[in-house]
Amino acid sequence: MSVLYACKLCFLLALLNSASHAVAGNVAPPTLSAGFSLPIVSNHNTAGGLGQFDANLTSIGPHIAPVGWPLYGVLVGVGSGQTRHFYKLGLDLVGNLTWMQCKPCVPEVRQEGAVFNSAESPRYKHMKPADPKCTPPYTPSGQNRCSFYTTSWNVAAHGYLGSDTFAFAGSPGAGGHNRDVDNLILGCAHTTNGFEHLDHNILAGVLSLSRHPTSFMSQLTARGLADSRFSYCLFPGQSHPNARHGFLRFGRDIPRHDHAHSTPLLFTGSGYGQSSMYYIHVFSISLNGKRLNGVKTAMFRRDPQTRRGGFVVDPGTPLTRLARAAYDVVEAEVAANMHKQGARRSTVPVQGYRLCFGSWGHAHLPSLTVTLYEDATRLFIKPELLFMRVNHEHLCFAVVPDEEMTVLGAAQQVDTRFTFDLPGNRLYFAQEHCSADTRPTV
Repeated sequence: MSVLYACKLCFLLALLNSASHAVAGNVAPPTLSAGFSLPIVSNHNTAGGLGQFDANLTSIGPHIAPVGWPLYGVLVGVGSGQTRHFYKLGLDLVGNLTWMQCKPCVPEVRQEGAVFNSAESPRYKHMKPADPKCTPPYTPSGQNRCSFYTTSWNVAAHGYLGSDTFAFAGSPGAGGHNRDVDNLILGCAHTTNGFEHLDHNILAGVLSLSRHPTSFMSQLTARGLADSRFSYCLFPGQSHPNARHGFLRFGRDIPRHDHAHSTPLLFTGSGYGQSSMYYIHVFSISLNGKRLNGVKTAMFRRDPQTRRGGFVVDPGTPLTRLARAAYDVVEAEVAANMHKQGARRSTVPVQGYRLCFGSWGHAHLPSLTVTLYEDATRLFIKPELLFMRVNHEHLCFAVVPDEEMTVLGAAQQVDTRFTFDLPGNRLYFAQEHCSADTRPTV
């Protein structure tokens, strides 16, 4: 699974503008019940204190913003009273568990703010081995604790499960009040491997929104604090990324789009190995509106035995990653299209990219269309999302190959609202100017 997250730090994208466009009939998301929003914050902003309220989550709105573009983070407070600190956790739809660095941590990777010290938090509780939640993939350990080992974004983390109070900024639609939620399970990581290549000296860990029982989303749902629907709208990077933040929205706080289109989520059932990730069915890929016959539907299928393959959606993966067989076809077609326009493919390797051009003149950059669910819905990816100028000499194709599966990454999700309806097993998406759903960072 770790190949899914093998994204280099050099994936620092220039200002992107993204869009999704569908040609099927309009489908509006179902009416949502109680909701809230969490701000997704900038990697340069340090928030002030959050007041304590009850655990009614009808109005929390976590901040969300780029963290080492195009990686996004969510601002959360952990602990209580004078021991509360604020952290930026990477937005993750793949991993099973919300985890963060905890003292003592070896190596202690540099992050924004002090590393969390559970011994100083009065409400922190270690999970005991006898706890019903201490079941695989978690295991009983010495010192009367429950241990975890997890991988996400090619980062491995090991430590112990515990619980503490989390604080979240308020939803802008509810006056911006702040909320506390007690006894949320998290992983206290005392050992990490590879985190130093990902966190940009900002992130303290990850916030999981997968369907696994210990994810943040599942915990809120199990306690009746959410209705298993969440939404985000990734806004473009800025010259001053700390200037604004967006929101991770839940329930009735999710904007309604009458022009939204949807496709089934395929993450449940024995045929998908009971995966907690969000799979969608991809039928074909087109370049400039012309279907690529070499890209077959079978290239995106998941093998339940090997648990390889499939097409997932994850804003925690910076760049879209195509299964090798599909990528080879797409790369060849993109290269041929650019060559016909006089662009010259670079022979100098550019770290993190497979296809770059040393000169491109006034070439019209091609677009991609991903056809979903038996030709019923199409996701349009503009040229501005597919290419980036990585230096003064190279323009690179911002899609990379993967040996295991296909991932729709953050860079190609910008300016599209994605809404995950877990009870209905559907993914809704709608074109939106995501910067309009942001607020200035104070």
